[in-house]
Amino acid sequence: MKKISLLCVVLSFCLYGCGNTDGSLNTSYVTATVDNTLVNSDVTTWVDSTGAKATACSPSLPVTSADIVTATISSKAYSNTGSMASPVKIETATITYSSSDTATPAMATKYQTIGTIIANGGSTTLPVEIVSSYQKQLLQSALACTGTTYNYYVKIVFDVTETVTSKKSTAEVSLQLQLHDYIDK
Repeated sequence: MKKISLLCVVLSFCLYGCGNTDGSLNTSYVTATVDNTLVNSDVTTWVDSTGAKATACSPSLPVTSADIVTATISSKAYSNTGSMASPVKIETATITYSSSDTATPAMATKYQTIGTIIANGGSTTLPVEIVSSYQKQLLQSALACTGTTYNYYVKIVFDVTETVTSKKSTAEVSLQLQLHDYIDK
């Protein structure tokens, strides 16, 4: 009987520290949204030797820049927490890509450190880099001047922790990303 009791206690501690993946914490519930659920990303902008816009694919230089969405992270306080409400720290964002068709190549997962703390019941907006300049450079040879489009389903997972209780959870949001070389001039 003592072994069963001890096992129950050990399992309880293990489960308590694991955290949740649905946004629920001890004193609040966390959600995430983004300002744009369909990102049409220009893989390159074409410029001439002076930096002025130039006709795509002509004797000009390709320039890449990152694409960013604005995420809103909100904490909804549980009604029974009273003065025990814990602020929430948004630790990191993990950005994963799933190809939406067989012609679209795999893309590596990205990580973004955040470290922002919001009040229990509060919210904040954060810039999240959906596709970096470097990622675009890797795809330039396949997309620049070809008319090809790569399509991805993107999931952003925010790791959150209550600062007082140390309870961990995640808040997720999804969007679509289309990478293409759009006409610049």
